[in-house]
Parts: sequence; structure tokens; C-alpha cells
Amino acid sequence: MTRNSALLALAFAAVLVVCEFVVFMASGQPWPFWTVGFIVAGVLSWGAVRTLSQGSSRLLSAAWGVAVGVFWMSFFSHTEALNTDTQSPYSGAMLSGGPLTLLLGAMLAVSIAGLLLSLSRRSI
Repeated sequence: MTRNSALLALAFAAVLVVCEFVVFMASGQPWPFWTVGFIVAGVLSWGAVRTLSQGSSRLLSAAWGVAVGVFWMSFFSHTEALNTDTQSPYSGAMLSGGPLTLLLGAMLAVSIAGLLLSLSRRSI
């Protein structure tokens, strides 16, 4: 199970980097708002490589925990913006509003699944 979590983390990190470039950098947001995605992708990659090479999933579990926290806040802040009809700060991006919130919800779900897989006791 931890191997599956590590492989999922590598794929998720690659998708996250692409999404950061497409959605957030195109919107003109200040750098702290879009670099957090690169940090999460880097830590997930590091944890995945370490898990695959050494078998320990502690760093991977911590990385998934950070990803869950980041996407939890992002998803629910976008959901709140949709519910109150306030304009999203990413309205100038290629993907905004409902589709962006749906993407963030999917990324939150994958992050939770990755965290649960990394916490399983079955090893590689």
C-alpha cells in the first residue's frame, strides 16, 4: 500500500506542477499563493522517492498531510466564494469559478486517499 501511495504521490506532484503553471501563474497572483503548490509537489516527490528506496513512509505521510491541509483550505475557500457570489481572485486565470473548485475538490480527494494509503501498515 505504501508503494501505491508513493507512485500516486509522484503522479500527483507532476499534475500539481502543471496545474500551478496553468491556473495560478497565469492569474497574476503574488508569489506566496502559487509557490506553495511547488513546495507541496517537491515534498511529495521527495517522500515518494524516499519511500520507494528506503521503505519508510513517514516523510510521505507528512507530505500527504501537508497536501491535505493546503487543498482543504483552498477547496473550501473557493466553495465559500461560489456560495456568496464573491469574485474569485483567480477570475483572470484560464480555469476559474466552478471548474477550478471542482479540480481542487478532486485534488483534495486524491490527497486524502494518498494519506490513507501511506498510513497503511502493509509495506511494499
